[in-house]
Amino acid sequence: IGKEATVNITVPKMDCDSCAVVIKRALTKTAGVKSTTIDTDKRIVKVVYEDAVVSEAQLHQTIEKTGFEVKVPAKTK
Repeated sequence: IGKEATVNITVPKMDCDSCAVVIKRALTKTAGVKSTTIDTDKRIVKVVYEDAVVSEAQLHQTIEKTGFEVKVPAKTK
C-alpha cells in the first residue's frame, strides 16, 4: 500500500494563469494525483499524490507533455 507524498515541481516558463490551467488539467487527469496547487509567481506546482500509483518522474512527464519544461533539482551527494 502506497502512501501520500507531496512534491514541489519547478516549471520555469509557467508564467501566466492559462499556463497553470493547462498543467493543472493534465495533472488532475493523472491517476494517483490527489491535488495540485499552482503558484505562477514562484513557478511552482505542488502535487499531492499516491506514490504507489504514480511516480514523481511520471508527474514530470505529464507536465512536459503539456509543452512545459520541468527544472529538476541537482542531486545532492
